[in-house]
Amino acid sequence: MNSNSFENFIQYNTAENSVSVPFGRVAEYYLKNHPLLKNIRLKSQSRKKTPELIKEELILVERVEGAVDFIEWRTKTGQTKSTNRIDDIIKLTEKGEELVRQIEAGVKKDKLCWQWVMYCAGDGNSCQRECGEIGKCMEGCQNEMLPNNLKNGNDMHLCKLRIVSEVYLSQINNSNPLKIKVLNSHLSSNILMTHTPQIDRLSLTRQVRDNIIINRRADHKTTKNIKAKMLAPYNGANEEVLREALHNQKEICDDKKLYRFLIRDDRRTKESTGPWTILHYLINEILKPKGYILYYQQPDLSAETSSEHFYQLTLSDQLWLKNAQRYGRHCIGVDSKYDLNNDRAPVLAIVAENSAGFGTPLAFGLSNKENNWTTSIALMSLKNNVPCNNPDCEHKWYYEDLPNGKGFKRITECAKNHSWIPLVMMDKHRPTKIATEKVLDRTILCWFHVMQTFGENLNNWNISWPLRYPIALAFKIIGRSRSVDLAKELGLLYVNFINSLDLKQDLKNKLIKDLNNNWICDEWILSFIDAGRILESTTHIMTTNNYTERLNRTIESQYSGTKTVVNFVERLYGIRLFRENLTNECGQSNFEAGLATVFDMQTIEQETQAAHLASDKLRRLNHGKLLFLLGYVEFAGVDNYFYLKKGNYPFTIETSYNDELINLDRNGLNLLMPLHNKLMEQHLSKVPNHHDHSEYYLINIKTGECTCFDYIWNGPFRDTCKHCHAALIYQEAIKSSDMLLFKQEIKKELVQYFKNKQRVLPVESKNISIYNEDIETAYLEIVNLYNTNGLAIFKSYSRPNENNNDPFRPVELNNYKSNNGAPPKSSAKPRKPSRILKDTDRNTPFSEQTRSTKRIRKNIRNAKENIKGIENPYEPLITSPFQNAQPTIMQSYSQNNYIHSLLPISQSIQTPIDSSYVYPTNLPISFPSTTPYYSNSSVQLNNCPPTQNSYSFTPYLANVNSYSESTHNNMTSSTPMPNFSSSDSRQQENRLYYYV
Repeated sequence: MNSNSFENFIQYNTAENSVSVPFGRVAEYYLKNHPLLKNIRLKSQSRKKTPELIKEELILVERVEGAVDFIEWRTKTGQTKSTNRIDDIIKLTEKGEELVRQIEAGVKKDKLCWQWVMYCAGDGNSCQRECGEIGKCMEGCQNEMLPNNLKNGNDMHLCKLRIVSEVYLSQINNSNPLKIKVLNSHLSSNILMTHTPQIDRLSLTRQVRDNIIINRRADHKTTKNIKAKMLAPYNGANEEVLREALHNQKEICDDKKLYRFLIRDDRRTKESTGPWTILHYLINEILKPKGYILYYQQPDLSAETSSEHFYQLTLSDQLWLKNAQRYGRHCIGVDSKYDLNNDRAPVLAIVAENSAGFGTPLAFGLSNKENNWTTSIALMSLKNNVPCNNPDCEHKWYYEDLPNGKGFKRITECAKNHSWIPLVMMDKHRPTKIATEKVLDRTILCWFHVMQTFGENLNNWNISWPLRYPIALAFKIIGRSRSVDLAKELGLLYVNFINSLDLKQDLKNKLIKDLNNNWICDEWILSFIDAGRILESTTHIMTTNNYTERLNRTIESQYSGTKTVVNFVERLYGIRLFRENLTNECGQSNFEAGLATVFDMQTIEQETQAAHLASDKLRRLNHGKLLFLLGYVEFAGVDNYFYLKKGNYPFTIETSYNDELINLDRNGLNLLMPLHNKLMEQHLSKVPNHHDHSEYYLINIKTGECTCFDYIWNGPFRDTCKHCHAALIYQEAIKSSDMLLFKQEIKKELVQYFKNKQRVLPVESKNISIYNEDIETAYLEIVNLYNTNGLAIFKSYSRPNENNNDPFRPVELNNYKSNNGAPPKSSAKPRKPSRILKDTDRNTPFSEQTRSTKRIRKNIRNAKENIKGIENPYEPLITSPFQNAQPTIMQSYSQNNYIHSLLPISQSIQTPIDSSYVYPTNLPISFPSTTPYYSNSSVQLNNCPPTQNSYSFTPYLANVNSYSESTHNNMTSSTPMPNFSSSDSRQQENRLYYYV
């Protein structure tokens, strides 16, 4: 029911000169819009008859939804009383229903249950008083000498206008039980004077007051913020409308009155109410009847050594609980976030991955402290309410009070009929592990958090760059073990590996100690052993921490302004309309779908969708398809084992942090081989002829393990490597009835993948042979590009958005980009770049960083000005291989972000490059903001000098042919990187440098 429909609920009684309205907001709507009651302030006497019938237990008084502008108090006799409101709702008790039946039968006499007189306050001295004078008492009036001419606060002497409302018992169940009658007027009909009241006190409607108080108590809104919401319906109104609204004082008041009203409410409530108190009533009155609360516990401060000492609220949804049974049987993810409310109360998100590859929430836990007790309560409350998978079961549930009387918990009856003990993926928080093992199965540590900490340690200890990846690979090899004994053996080899490195002894000790703190301990390695066992019986284990972060971002994106615990719950279930627009007269509390509804609808929509593949998964899958089509896969003669021929880049891996290709140092890898061979010994021993296939990878398609370094680096938990994908496709091909037809379908899918990659590119940058030609021509072009460029052809293209797409935007503005302001702050825990990939100087003073930032921005502006005058910044790149290596198409580094993509092989021109300006390195190449295209086009030599680098990223010079044996002999891991700064490299400004 909203203000537009209130008029339809008013019943006019012409004979009695009155109206009949239903209980609730309609009564106040009528009083606000009555011609005689506009621009005046109403006062009221006590409501009669109602308290008597309440004592007789004939009726009950309820507040309209959203009503908070009232005061409650207790009398000496223990009776609770409160402020009367015109929008109160009267309901009959069972005893009252019986009395009404007797009244309708004529046995008993009808009774008044509501009799209330309201009257004009006489503000502005413009009303005719009871004594007959206008604006003042006549001479000789008994009130003339009294203060304010009033005997007491309820004296009605200042105006003759009255509003009488009444309700009879027999009318309570009618649609319009409340009768309202306006008696008399402000001035007699024979008076020519115009009634012009001047309201000097607050006269807002009850609903507007309710919404103001809720905004203040729950959201801590300021006077200015609340006033802005009050003015929202008048956005764009002219001067007359604004003046009338302020004069009316029903929906708008001046800032001083609003401020005093807020101060009065603050003093009245003090600490007796606030977000947590409102949340308490929200839980008990709205969420509990709907079954959304799995567990609610108020803290018992006397119980210092038990879970009863902490606050805990666990929220869920019936569909979420069903999803826990459908998708959360093998693995779930848990993670807490502290910045979803201004109290920094931790919110625990429990998620699972659905059949389409998307994350879906299972429950949320809100507590006052993140520890093993609160986490175990949240997990146990979820476990006790996961329904069975019997379609005929009704999944009945009930609430049970806690033993200490401080809360309640929900229990689903059929939850005890099945076993729900999934593996829990978590971060490095040890209390989470303790809580999980009390309730569910073992935990598995998130690789991202492990490697983030390890990478930060390498960065803090200043480990040289050529050694970081071999050390990280050695660290990860131990995590790939499937038994404690193997892990310990690998740990000993790890110690030998560290001791063989050219490092100081204190750094070696730190690296060994860091290993002991993470992996050698049985409690950590056992989690990965269990994960490996589960991996053998299911398709994969998802990285659920990605989903918890995305879920938290989705929730946080719904916030604006101050975030309280009430905001979190309201946004989750969509119950906040009554304070979004303060003048929106609406009795409902749902203004839009809550996030719970959004998540439910997404789950239903995704049930019929094909499995979603992330870009990196899709890239590895199609790479596997290409390897299969090239005939690289062979059966190893043992079930589940296959060989795959090594390519030209066996020492290249793809990092999962930023999808960059990393060229590993061969010297460091040689030291790493004992660890790698020990790990793969369990597989090599099962294949008798593996010595004859030294140029092949060995793949176990059942466990997703492979002898390549890509498997070691990325692991099988989220996705298998490209070699395993190729072996799986090969197995399907063997089982198919028509091998040629199967290969044709795989080829068609591969070509379509590359055609889709070309769609995002502008016409002049598309590879026509792939985009427009038939399948066979496109496939041959893909093979040629793969032979020439290797893994680079699977990299994603990012299309630059430099064109003016707005037809009304001035063309002159296209040449300028704003550099004002810092980049926007991430809404939730952003995925940090690999600390192994990126070195940061943490000791740089803030003032120096500020100066550097200004200098960098100035350099960027100068570079753009230099580019403006160049007519054609793109000319064919002339490249040539080193010695006898294959031609390589390289990425050109220029100030302009837009570079052409891979062109057909037939279009490339080959001429030598001056090798004196190409330096070897084993470092990864990363671009901070954009992913550049792979190009065989170049820019003018003076287009981008090294002192004017885009995004302030110092360019490293990469070896054009790092895979060539002859060139590799010239490389050393200790080769320092040249520093091309403005002070010592002026002579290099006219040279063009390339990345590979």
